[in-house]
Amino acid sequence: MREIIQGDCLEELPKLASKSVDVVVTDPPYLAVASHASRSHWQRHYSDLSPLRVFWSAVVAEIRRVLKDDGHLFVFCNAESYPALYEPTYTHFDHLKSLIWDKQQVGLGHIFRHQHELIIWARNEQAKYYPDGRTRGDVLRCPVTPPRQRRHPVQKPAVLLAELIAPTTRAGDIILDPFCGSRTTLEAAQSLNRSFIGIEVNPVYVAAAAKRLRLAAKECDGR
Repeated sequence: MREIIQGDCLEELPKLASKSVDVVVTDPPYLAVASHASRSHWQRHYSDLSPLRVFWSAVVAEIRRVLKDDGHLFVFCNAESYPALYEPTYTHFDHLKSLIWDKQQVGLGHIFRHQHELIIWARNEQAKYYPDGRTRGDVLRCPVTPPRQRRHPVQKPAVLLAELIAPTTRAGDIILDPFCGSRTTLEAAQSLNRSFIGIEVNPVYVAAAAKRLRLAAKECDGR
């Protein structure tokens, strides 16, 4: 199965069969930052995160339904969105751990400037692993996708996503990304001979994803 679905994930996820997906890798929109930006003269409250928490609660419930009991979930987030994503995820999984993506270059900010993102790794007691002889730490060091090569504003490097997929799946397993953007998760899955399902609401990114995957497939066939 290799499929890209155009639509809202809250409408499309319920159409997928229960316990049909091996691993979910996704980068949901960080709504929390925008929720208070327009009223910065008001005091901030933890409840500012509630729109994102409510939204993610609905999404992660569907993710848990479609994910096999021995599967894994990887969710990218930042320091502000982490609390809103962590709590709903915690209710559905036995084990959660924070991984760190070290981008290996300093970004925007003040004294301590931005250089990393967080990844929530969730799984249950039955989770399966497929060691490949490599020792992996919980800090993944990988350069960002150069701006001139991006087809999406927050596009992740395919090699980074492959690092998450490789030890938690086997060839033919199904990878799901309910916010697939311009296809990077799907490209990583394809490079490892995994099946995939991508869901994306923006038709521009869906078209870009389909085109890029066709080109990647031709490149593999030509080797």
